[in-house]
Amino acid sequence: MDFRFAKSQRSAGPSTQAVALFACLIVILLGCWRGTSLFTQPVDEWVPGSDVEASLMGILEPVAGMGNIRLSVTGKGTSHSVLILLATRASEAAPTLERLTTSALMMNPEEGDQLVIEQAAFARGVPGRPSAAGWTELGLYGALLAMLAWIGLKPSDVPAADAKRARTAEPVEAALEPALVEKRVKAKPALTAEPGAAAKLVQKDPARTASILRSWMHGEGGSA
Repeated sequence: MDFRFAKSQRSAGPSTQAVALFACLIVILLGCWRGTSLFTQPVDEWVPGSDVEASLMGILEPVAGMGNIRLSVTGKGTSHSVLILLATRASEAAPTLERLTTSALMMNPEEGDQLVIEQAAFARGVPGRPSAAGWTELGLYGALLAMLAWIGLKPSDVPAADAKRARTAEPVEAALEPALVEKRVKAKPALTAEPGAAAKLVQKDPARTASILRSWMHGEGGSA
């Protein structure tokens, strides 16, 4: 009886394996979302290396278009070397960029100033690469997923324990059954073997008869 009650109590709520598998699903969804975010984030925007580059970019980018130009300015004193990388789709702006750069930096080829404009096809949507922290985060997601999968998919030891408990209870019940049967057999003749004797006993000693009846009803008829 206790075994059946414990079994029903265990089946009343969700098992540990079911909870672990549900957690696995959540970790998979979070890991996919985070991995997509890390691998598809855009490459960092161009950062000027000097105030001159920042000022020149502010002049040239409105003409070439946002994201269509990268530049580098080197040199000391009044001598400058300017390299401009221009996207192919904005190639028609090259002459204008050359004039603006020459005027903004007051470049003079006779003094060693040099301006180079190269055209190239800029890649769009190039995915980024996760940093060390990003790889660590993805590794933690993977470790957590592996642990939850192991918990959710490992063979359960509950059926084996229930079977062992049932095998243990069977010999006990088999050993108690003869004693219970014998107790019932002994209890019944006290009232049913001789109806005439029972009637005489009631007339002779009603109190004892009532005591015997109470004892028999409580399973103690044999001791009476």
